[in-house]
Amino acid sequence: MPDHELTPDPSGGLTRLVIPVPEIAHDVTGAHIALLDPFLEAGAVDAGVLAELREIFADLVPFAFVLGEAARFPSGAAYLPPQPVAVFRRISSSLRQAFPEVIGHPTSLHASIPHLALTEESVADVPTPLEVHAREAILLEGDRVIATFGFGESAA
Repeated sequence: MPDHELTPDPSGGLTRLVIPVPEIAHDVTGAHIALLDPFLEAGAVDAGVLAELREIFADLVPFAFVLGEAARFPSGAAYLPPQPVAVFRRISSSLRQAFPEVIGHPTSLHASIPHLALTEESVADVPTPLEVHAREAILLEGDRVIATFGFGESAA
């Protein structure tokens, strides 16, 4: 899928960077794993930020990962843990280093543990374990796509 970009809403809503999981989109609407949520205010996303994100994600090679069995946070919220989790932590850490101005830092388990959030209705709908693939990242403002960043080519 080619990269595309829209103009962020200048009203200053918060953006977030996610890896979509289209393999289960029929069971979980908007299925994704957050890399940084929140990322920047929409008004701070300019051509330079988009170029830096494009470069960061172009250096990543598409990769497979497994969504494990549904788990719950202490709050009761259900989620699917990606395995291996370290790759998501590395990507998030690289993004924080490239963008030290990121709004806030994870202050809860829910915000700091890479996961795919589930609704109560979708907990039983997703067959796990399930192998899926990360091929791109998306910059969102609310549910609106601002930009899509394809990962680089594999060496194979």
